[in-house]
Amino acid sequence: MKTLLRLLHGLMASLNIIGALWVLVIMLLITVDVVGRAFFSSPLFGVPEIVKISVVGLVWCQMAHTLRIGAHLRSTILVDRMPPAARRTFEIVACVLGALMFALIVYSGWDAMTEAWRIGEFEGEEPVRVPTAPVRTLVLLGAALTAIQFLITLVDLIRGKTLHQAEAEF
Repeated sequence: MKTLLRLLHGLMASLNIIGALWVLVIMLLITVDVVGRAFFSSPLFGVPEIVKISVVGLVWCQMAHTLRIGAHLRSTILVDRMPPAARRTFEIVACVLGALMFALIVYSGWDAMTEAWRIGEFEGEEPVRVPTAPVRTLVLLGAALTAIQFLITLVDLIRGKTLHQAEAEF
């Protein structure tokens, strides 16, 4: 089981790194586009389409890892005021709902993803057509890994760890 968890967490960390590198590539593309427009009256074709598709993909590359390390934005004003038993119940319910929600994203997006691969779906028009199937796949992979991470955290909570302890083990 520990080997499987290590592999899953390695995959999450790898996708996180890919997402971070992807941000750098987008920054370079936007910079080249802006410089081309401003100084040469010649934009880089396809940058808006590439950026639009890329933002979705990179967010989902990083979603599960962000959950794993406890880096999502979170308001704890009410949770911090709860007694420990209520806080624990709240965190368990949140994990169950999170796992369910992200599993439903995978379920509801599966047909659209397979259809995108089948028909060669794309975003944009000539001269730049960006395929959407890889990004649709990343969305579902990110959602599946996030659902799995919610379940891992749920098991840790049921075993008696606090949410902070469960997140700290990376």
